Amino acid sequence: MNHRRLTELLRNRVGRDPLLRSVRDAGRASGVEVWLVGGYVRDTALGLRPGDVDLVAGRGSVRLIRALESHWGVRSFRFRKRGVTTWRLAVCGRPVDMVDAAGRGLRGDLLRRELTVNAIAFDLDLGRLRDPLGGIADIRAGRLRLPHAGVLVEDPVRALRLARFLAQLPGFRLMRQTRSAAREAAPAVQRASRERVRDELGRLLAAAAPHRGLEALVELGLLEYVLPELAPLRDCRAGKDRPDVWRHTVDAIELSTRAARLPGGAALRDTYGRRLLRWALLLHDVAKPDTLKIDESGKPSFHGHEVLGAERADSILRRLRLPNVERRRVRRLVLNHLRPGHLADAGAPERGLRRLVRDAGEELPLLIPHSACDALASGSPDAPTRWRRLRRVLIRLLELGQTTSSSSSPPIVSGRDLLSALAVEPGPIVGKLLRAIREQQDLGRIGNRREALEFAARLLESRE
Repeated sequence: MNHRRLTELLRNRVGRDPLLRSVRDAGRASGVEVWLVGGYVRDTALGLRPGDVDLVAGRGSVRLIRALESHWGVRSFRFRKRGVTTWRLAVCGRPVDMVDAAGRGLRGDLLRRELTVNAIAFDLDLGRLRDPLGGIADIRAGRLRLPHAGVLVEDPVRALRLARFLAQLPGFRLMRQTRSAAREAAPAVQRASRERVRDELGRLLAAAAPHRGLEALVELGLLEYVLPELAPLRDCRAGKDRPDVWRHTVDAIELSTRAARLPGGAALRDTYGRRLLRWALLLHDVAKPDTLKIDESGKPSFHGHEVLGAERADSILRRLRLPNVERRRVRRLVLNHLRPGHLADAGAPERGLRRLVRDAGEELPLLIPHSACDALASGSPDAPTRWRRLRRVLIRLLELGQTTSSSSSPPIVSGRDLLSALAVEPGPIVGKLLRAIREQQDLGRIGNRREALEFAARLLESRE
């Protein structure tokens, strides 16, 4: 992409985009210089669909923002960070940020950005590019380069952002000086706000090549500061001639980028589903180092790592302040991630399959590709044989899940029915009876209240 071609593309996009035309016209009417910068310009140069709109305004930015608020019928949110004033708006669901650069000028604003590829500006009024730091040449060469050495000292989270950019831009590489600066800044990331760390990790996991970003966390010395619980995975072997648990984790996440061909891959078409699955894959073996046992033959085992791992994953995501709904969903995925494999090893009993479908609930569509990625990344010598068994189980789970969601019937009896009809005392036995009745109902062996109570009575008699 050369300078002239990028200018033409941006002129055309501005002409077709009502939002950008509004900004251009408001800038002209109010006499305020305004430039389009950041990811919008970079993604246009890369042939990608631009996302957020980042703007830089010159002297008179308050006048411009008031004109835009009036035109769009919205209110802006103003905040100041590290000496930079930014106005944030949402227009028809599109986030718009406008930075006031009156004091430092356009070049000064571009110098404060994390990478030169994000420091290219397009003048909305004149339709011209400004590229004082060579960002276009870096895009052509696939280079990720800092505008100046101190940019990561000013904001250490930008070191984490470098890993995210590697995940989002698979054809790019970090320059040597950029890697060195990121390693130096890594310890300071632990003092950053948890929300910013969470957001960067979430974008990394949802990106096109998340494994590249995860590998960069290790290379840049960031892993021990943002996810210290995962650092021990690098020294934990899963077995003879098998990769360590960290390598297995990264490989499983890499497989999720190609999961469209795996059972349940359709659930990963949206960003939300992909991000949840990859959080679960990232954390599913977090407790393996703490549950490692070596038998006399030297074979390792990790009994109970899914239970402890679910608790550990919940703690990590609580610290990162992931929304409660997402945190609970990831916890359930980690807790249940071994069950499809256990069912495959046990010969895929129908009763066990239906129980898992019921227990997994809304997590089933993500549990299926999770199990597939986990198994295919195991590195075990018997992986091909085990995968053939597991694949049949996953397909059957998918079928059962679709049938259950489309024809789920309400419970035939309640706990109160059991208490009154069978004279049982309140306690755990009631829940066990209800689960057993539900299994028989799902299998079509019970169809009414009388049959359910008779079945429950037989179960009680067999326990005595």
